[in-house]
Amino acid sequence: MPPQEVKSASIDWPLWFYWIMATTLGWVLGRYLLPDLAIVTIGIALGIMQSMVIKSHIDHAWHWILVTTAGWTFGSAILVGIIPAEMELFAGPIMGGTTGIAQWIVLRNKVEWPGWWIVFSIIGWTTGLSMLPGLFLTGTMAGLFTGIALILLMRYPKKRESENQLSQK
Repeated sequence: MPPQEVKSASIDWPLWFYWIMATTLGWVLGRYLLPDLAIVTIGIALGIMQSMVIKSHIDHAWHWILVTTAGWTFGSAILVGIIPAEMELFAGPIMGGTTGIAQWIVLRNKVEWPGWWIVFSIIGWTTGLSMLPGLFLTGTMAGLFTGIALILLMRYPKKRESENQLSQK
């Protein structure tokens, strides 16, 4: 068995910064550009902004737009249709969960341990939506936590089948 590759302990600070900015801007644009359609526009804006950051890291980054929009819209539908308004504390975990699971669909074939993305999405959106809500803080907090997950997950890309076969020879 070949020795395991040791990853550098350095942090990709530019990726983290751009991710936080993309998530913050996506939140602000989606929430306030067309507020009557925010149920969908937040997902679209987040997906577009975030996909611009990950396009050099993930093939077919446009899929990110689709799954983010679907996850955000589904979470919004749960909040509007099922959760009573006085239980808004659940907004963060629900939005983080539905959006994180949807984005996991893209990440599952790209990185090792993609399930951590869901955990960090729930933490980020819970912090942003339920604990520290505000115009910029919501997207910034979500971006901060999911950005940490993104940096860590990108350090361990999933090997392709052909690479696995070569390493076993």
